Amino acid sequence: MKPLQVTRISPNHDELVELYRKEKNPRLKERYQALYLLIEGNNCTEAARTLKRSRRTVLNWLNAFNKGGLDAIVPQLPPGRPSRLSEEQKIALKDDVLHHPRDLGYDFSNWEGKTVAFHVSKRFDVEMSVRQAQRLLHQLGFTLQRPRYYFQKADPRQQDDFVREFQKKWVLSDPTT
Repeated sequence: MKPLQVTRISPNHDELVELYRKEKNPRLKERYQALYLLIEGNNCTEAARTLKRSRRTVLNWLNAFNKGGLDAIVPQLPPGRPSRLSEEQKIALKDDVLHHPRDLGYDFSNWEGKTVAFHVSKRFDVEMSVRQAQRLLHQLGFTLQRPRYYFQKADPRQQDDFVREFQKKWVLSDPTT
């Protein structure tokens, strides 16, 4: 039986390395790596062992690549429920989140899952859970950041004295007394 091998000539070795370096999707990056190993002369078993995948998986990637090229090995998006917000609504939400909540008439100061869910229900008449709103914020490119309060008039020496006294009184003493 003839061993399976890469039959396509495009992309070549250097192009494949460049695709691998630029790729952000880890699943596609792994497939590029498998192709690279196969182009380098490894068989499917060796490539599978290196990638810690089954031989059948690497064979499937190789067959897909040989039949359809790079487009055939791109992982498909998993099926799931479509988003409750349209793309236009997501763009509008992103624009809203870039503004301070008080500028939009709210009495809170930070955008987080709970406040975004409230804003979405008010503006777009779409109900969503807090976790769903957090995922949506992440999809829009936002991360959770909290303000750190700093008291400018605080005396560092008094703070150190307080910490020392607190430790003497509570940490070093017997908690049962």
